[in-house]
Amino acid sequence: MADLLAPFAGDGAAELADRLIARFGSLARALAASPAQLHAAAGGHEAACAAIAGARRLVEAALDEELVRAPVDGADPALHRYLRARLVAADTERLHVVYCDAARGYLADETVAAGDARRIEARARPVIERALALGAAGFLMAHNHPSGVCRPSADDIAATRQLAAIAEALELTLVDHLIVTRRSVFSMRDGGCL
Repeated sequence: MADLLAPFAGDGAAELADRLIARFGSLARALAASPAQLHAAAGGHEAACAAIAGARRLVEAALDEELVRAPVDGADPALHRYLRARLVAADTERLHVVYCDAARGYLADETVAAGDARRIEARARPVIERALALGAAGFLMAHNHPSGVCRPSADDIAATRQLAAIAEALELTLVDHLIVTRRSVFSMRDGGCL
């Protein structure tokens, strides 16, 4: 990391890299940090903070390009990379939804709920309302498990089945619900949980 920061932090690059790793634990978490968090950890290395923020925007733009070009599919490695970039650095559970048309073409995506380190209280109404507002035919949900355990809980399965039933009654398709961790992605559809 120090080599990457050297053009922006000069002789302080190694010390800055150590501070960022100590604060965030990994390069991925440093990239996902908010500008305020970066500035607090970097202490005066404004150019390095700007470079890190620029690198994050570059990575996000590349991942966005991959996402919008492919059908929304829970088995798509490009979608997995995109969701990991959006979710795994968070130390709280977050629910992210990708909306699609009848041909599973990408329409939009957004994080719709955040919880604590072990659970999330996600409501069905905002997800369904947004799908209808977009004219979506379906959606894929994903949430992270900061614990690193890439299996759905009993609550995850029950809530997903309930939302799938509501969606079906409104002629919407729940494409899949993915559990995302740093090391893997679990598909509830492929795992027989839907």
